[in-house]
Amino acid sequence: MGLPFTSLNAATSTGVGVARDYETSLRYHTIHVTVAGSPNGANVSLEGSHDGQRWFLLGAVGVGTGQTQAVRTVNEHFVRYVRANLTDLSGGTSPTVTATIASAAG
Repeated sequence: MGLPFTSLNAATSTGVGVARDYETSLRYHTIHVTVAGSPNGANVSLEGSHDGQRWFLLGAVGVGTGQTQAVRTVNEHFVRYVRANLTDLSGGTSPTVTATIASAAG
C-alpha cells in the first residue's frame, strides 16, 4: 500500500507535481485536491507511468467556483509511478492548489 503523499504543494501555476515510485504496481488511486484563493477553476490530472518516463492519464478532477476541494478515485490501471499535473488554474486572488495521492494494491 502506498501511504498518501503530496504531489502538488500550494502550486501557483500549471505543471507537474512530485512523482512517487511505489517500487511495485498498484491498482487503486485516489487524488484529493484542495484550493485556496477562490479560483474560478482548477483542473488536476492524475497521471500514471510504468517506467517514470512516459506518463498517461488515469483520471482528472476539477474544482469549480465556490468549491474548495474535490476527490477522484480510479481503479482500472496497475502503475508503478503516480503524480498530479495541474493543467488549468484561473481567476481568484493568489490561488493555490494542493494535491495528495494515495494508492493501494487491490
